[in-house]
Amino acid sequence: MDNWLKNNNVVKILSIILAVMLWKVVSLDAPTAPNVSIPIDQIQNAYFYEAKVTPKYNENLFAVRLFSEQVDVTLRGNTNLINQIRSGQNIDKGQFYIDLTEYKAGTYEVPVKYTGFSEQIDVEINPSTIKVTIEDKKRKEMEIIVDKLGKEKEGYQAGEAIIKPRKVHISGTKEQIDQVAFVKASISIDQATNMITQEVPLRALDKNGNPIEVEISPHTAEVQIPVTSPFHIVPLTYKIDQYPGAGYAIKSIVQKTEEVTLYGPKNIVNTFMVYPGPALNLANIVGKTTIQVKVPLVEGLAKVEPSMIEFEVQVVKAETKTFNQVPIKINGIGEGLTATINSPESGISITLEGAPDVLKAVQKDDLEAFVDLTNLPPGEHEVPVQFNVPLLTERINAEQTVIVTIEKE
Repeated sequence: MDNWLKNNNVVKILSIILAVMLWKVVSLDAPTAPNVSIPIDQIQNAYFYEAKVTPKYNENLFAVRLFSEQVDVTLRGNTNLINQIRSGQNIDKGQFYIDLTEYKAGTYEVPVKYTGFSEQIDVEINPSTIKVTIEDKKRKEMEIIVDKLGKEKEGYQAGEAIIKPRKVHISGTKEQIDQVAFVKASISIDQATNMITQEVPLRALDKNGNPIEVEISPHTAEVQIPVTSPFHIVPLTYKIDQYPGAGYAIKSIVQKTEEVTLYGPKNIVNTFMVYPGPALNLANIVGKTTIQVKVPLVEGLAKVEPSMIEFEVQVVKAETKTFNQVPIKINGIGEGLTATINSPESGISITLEGAPDVLKAVQKDDLEAFVDLTNLPPGEHEVPVQFNVPLLTERINAEQTVIVTIEKE
């Protein structure tokens, strides 16, 4: 045996036999790798984007300021899901927020939460918290200012704006509210030729015209800008020149046309707030009738339309009613002077004539008796009493005077 081992050929043969046996053992223990391909939807993929963070809080009680409103988001998941997100599908379902519903006023680092993603997607947020300041909300009422932009067409004129509502409430932090100087509604009147009506968004501005981010309630207002052409439409008045004959009174007058249109130079037509209409002569009217009268043309105007208007007049038998102890007012007393009515001391009597229904509605407070002491010096004076009585009635007393003593204070 020793001689075999000393033989080189024998050793080589034994080495080969041992190598073959070892290979067999290793081949039997090692499992054969299966010939299976990995599905593509099992491969991990990622999508990166920037997302807005929304605070959830009691908007009626608090104002919130986020030191950052954006976070970087990394979504990881299988390729199919990530490709859907990358192509714009489902990305809007994911929302990021901070929950402040249990917080009070103060400054905090609040964790960013999310909702709306599949459980198969891993969501990574950076930063994971956002610094936020919560303040008690302040509220203030402010009047809306209308800012007219542009210029109406030549020959036309824009009037005062009509705003609904006239006032709004602004809400925000005390610092924000203190900065707001105006709430404005901007509306264009450029080349306008008729009434403009628009629903206009409102802006809160500081004294330099810079916008201030506060809540405005309501956030819009209806603005109307009347634009008038070279003519002018104004209310029409009238006066009674002659009353019905003795024993009769006016029960009612109905003016069928309440407005007239004035044509003429702008500097003239624009001076009229109301137009002085016709003087009515009712001396010969009894009963109910309709009369037509001409509208007078004031000097400087080109025309007035309509030029004729109608009145429906009803005249009935008159009655009288007397009011006693009507107080006499003193008007026009000079500076540093006092005046006393010596006679009568207890007021004056006024007798009115009018239609029964008209007189029935008149009370003593509807009557006014007064004396005008303008430019009268100290001393005793006899002055006439002047009267203001309700429409459609006449005072039938004789003219009356009173004795007034004027003294220095």
